[in-house]
Amino acid sequence: MNVQKIIGVLLATLLITGITQANPAKAAKTKETSKTNDETTLKKVEGQVKWTGYGIGKSHTGTIDIKSGEIKLKNNEVTAAEFVLDMTTLNTPDSEKLKTHLKSADFFEVEKYNESVFKTTKVEAIKNSEIKSDVKNYTLTGDLIIKGKSQPITFLAAVTQDGKKFSTTANTEISDRTKYGIVYNSKQFETASKLGNKLIEDNIKIEIQAKAQ
Repeated sequence: MNVQKIIGVLLATLLITGITQANPAKAAKTKETSKTNDETTLKKVEGQVKWTGYGIGKSHTGTIDIKSGEIKLKNNEVTAAEFVLDMTTLNTPDSEKLKTHLKSADFFEVEKYNESVFKTTKVEAIKNSEIKSDVKNYTLTGDLIIKGKSQPITFLAAVTQDGKKFSTTANTEISDRTKYGIVYNSKQFETASKLGNKLIEDNIKIEIQAKAQ
């Protein structure tokens, strides 16, 4: 075999070897990219909303069940969330009379509006070295729909992960219930002196406790 043929064989061998070595690297890179862009949607969501309303020198508490929802994740980080509340489950330990009144047209008009919805428009992770490593904290900004009326609201949420299960606790406050058409005994529609001890404050404290997988 002459020198030119030998050089030709060597060049062909090097070219084939280079291609063979390049392909596994490309495949590994593709696999790594896929892994770092892992997106998941959790659709099995359950939990409750705890609420607190205020009057003159008193308060009332109760719960509303989460009917359904979904939480979207990317690399185990929350990117979006939605909760549907079953308003027919609205409950309070204070009295059956109060529960019936809260479900009436004076307040949540449950017979007509049997669902309320919260859906995020923005999710921001809170980075803080002092927070426990197994708890991820977020600011959830979104729209809360009650009685067919939508208003922007912001939640502070803490999320923990146990295998494929996620749990969250979120806190916020409805600052003005009248924007949802809940105006009963509000000082915005009647003088405080006339309402007296029947005055009901416009803010409602909310705490969400939910689990998803």
